[in-house]
Amino acid sequence: MDRVLQSLTDYAMSLTYRELSGEAVHQVKRLMIDSMGCALAAHNEEPVRISRSHAIEVTANPGATVFGTTHRTAPELAAFANTAMVRYLDFNDTGLGFEVGHPSDNIPAVLAAAEYAGAPVQTALLGIVLAYEIVGCMGQDNRLMQNGWDYVTYDAISSAAGAGKALNLTREQMANAIALAAVSSFSLGQTRAGALSMWKGCAAANAVRNGVFAALMALRGMTGPLEAFEGPRGFLKHLAGPITLPSCMGTDHVYEIQKAKIKYFPADYEAQTAVHAVLELREILGGRTEDIDKVIVDTYDLAIAVAADGPEKWRPANRETADHSLPYILAVAFINGDVWLDDYAEDRIRDPGVRDFMQKIEVRQTEECQRDFPQANPFRIEMITRSGQRHVREVKYGKGHPKNPMTDGEVETKFHRLTNPVLKPGQADRILDRLWHFEGVRNIEEVLKLCVLQ
Repeated sequence: MDRVLQSLTDYAMSLTYRELSGEAVHQVKRLMIDSMGCALAAHNEEPVRISRSHAIEVTANPGATVFGTTHRTAPELAAFANTAMVRYLDFNDTGLGFEVGHPSDNIPAVLAAAEYAGAPVQTALLGIVLAYEIVGCMGQDNRLMQNGWDYVTYDAISSAAGAGKALNLTREQMANAIALAAVSSFSLGQTRAGALSMWKGCAAANAVRNGVFAALMALRGMTGPLEAFEGPRGFLKHLAGPITLPSCMGTDHVYEIQKAKIKYFPADYEAQTAVHAVLELREILGGRTEDIDKVIVDTYDLAIAVAADGPEKWRPANRETADHSLPYILAVAFINGDVWLDDYAEDRIRDPGVRDFMQKIEVRQTEECQRDFPQANPFRIEMITRSGQRHVREVKYGKGHPKNPMTDGEVETKFHRLTNPVLKPGQADRILDRLWHFEGVRNIEEVLKLCVLQ
C-alpha cells in the first residue's frame, strides 16, 4: 500500500465520533441545513429533474431516498440525484483551500450510504466530517486544476471514504474503496471553462456517485490497486503532483468542516466578496447606477480563471454561465441592490440594461490581491462616475467566510428564503427542528420524510 493511500486509510479508520468537538458537530448541522435548503429550492430545475427521473427508475430495498420524495433507489443513484439538487443552484458551501471546491457535495453521498446501511445518525455525522477532512486536505496545496482536471475528482475520493465510514467498512475494505475511487473517477476541468453547460452543476454529483459505488463494491469484496496514488501510473504522477496529507489530518486541530465558507449570495464564490463591495458603492450613489461610467475590479487569478475568463462571461447565454460570470453578478448587484435566484431567469440574463452595464466592468489581476488568496478572497473595486468622481471599496472576507461567519439565524433565514416557494406552511420549521437536533433523531429517514415535496 502506498504512503498516501495508507495515510488516508489510517485516518479514516482512526476518526471516531467521541473525539469530534461540539463545534464540529454543530457545523455539520449548519451545513446540512444549508445543503437541504439548496436542494429543495432546486427541485424543479431541469438538470435536477433529469437526474431524479433517472434515479427513480430504479427501486431498491434497502436503498436510499431521493430528496423531496419517498422513493428509494440504489444508493449511488440517490447520491447522484441528491447532490445534483444540492449543487445545481451554486449556492452550497465552498472550501477554504486552493481547489477544495464545494465540500458539501459529499453530504448526500454519506447520507445515502448511511440510510442504505441503516447506520446510526452519529455515524452519518462522522462520515460527513471525514469527507470534509479528506477533500479539504487534498485540495490545500495541490495543482489538480492547473493540470487541466476538475476539483470534483477529489470528491470521488472523499465521498468513498465518507460513505465507507457510514457502511462500517473494515480497514482493508476502506483502502480498497479509496483506491477504486482514485483510479476510476477523473473529471476534466473543461466543465468550468468558457460557456458552461448543465454538467457544471452535475459533475460533483457524478463524482460522489462514483465514490459511493466504490465503497459499495469494496464492501462486497472488490479490491483496488494499492499503489493508486504513488504508483508509476498513479494519481499523483498523472493528475495532481506531490501531495502532503499528514500536516492536514489529525485530531488535534480545527476540522476542515469548520473552515467551510457558507454562501450569502447565489453565485460563484469568487463573486461573494465582490458583491459586498458593490453594495457599499451602490449606496454612495443612492442606487443611481446610470451615473456610473466605469467599474474596475482588481482581484486574484482564480477569480478571473473561473468567472472572467473570456467573452462568454460578458455575454452569458444561460444560468450556468451567468452564475459564474463576475461581470453579470456585479452588474445585477449594482442595478438591483441584491442578487437572488430569479436573477438567473432567461429574460433577466438577456436584459439589455444588464448587458450594457456589464460592458462597463473591467477585471484585472493584481499582485496585492494575489498575496492574500486563498486565505482571503480579496477584491478592490473602483467605481468611476460620469462626472469623474472615483470611489473605492476593498473587501477580503465576504459574509459566510470563517472570518466573517453567518450566524445560525442567518443560516435559518437563508433556508426559509430558499424553501418558502416549495414547502407548505410550517414544514420548514419542522425540518429545521430535526436538523438542529440531528444527533438525537432515530434515523435519517425521520428527517427525509419531512422534506417530501407535493
